[in-house]
Amino acid sequence: MIQKKVIEAIYKKFCKRPSSPDELDIPLLFEKLPEEPSVEIDEYNLILNAIPLHSPFHMIPIRNIHAIVEFDESIAIVMHSSIIFISKETGMPHVHIKEEPEGIFYRLKRNFAGMKKNS
Repeated sequence: MIQKKVIEAIYKKFCKRPSSPDELDIPLLFEKLPEEPSVEIDEYNLILNAIPLHSPFHMIPIRNIHAIVEFDESIAIVMHSSIIFISKETGMPHVHIKEEPEGIFYRLKRNFAGMKKNS
């Protein structure tokens, strides 16, 4: 499994989309992953058949993909707020969703509520 520090580094390194989808290493998905469950691509979308149809990760617009990166045991599809890791051995996906840091207003509200309880 990929460690938290590596995941954070991936988000940081690939924080922006490439200028063209041609810069994505899409052939990596077809060369390194098992044929079943399959990965398909149409003109605008990457379709991951191992992910259920009702999931927002089943069909991903190519314009939303920041990078496709190879690791020892998986291939990562990097987007702004999520990474899909697909096992090279089984083809099974694992989705990591980026945790957004708490905003200042949320922290103030939480601290104010805590102060109110202690009064």
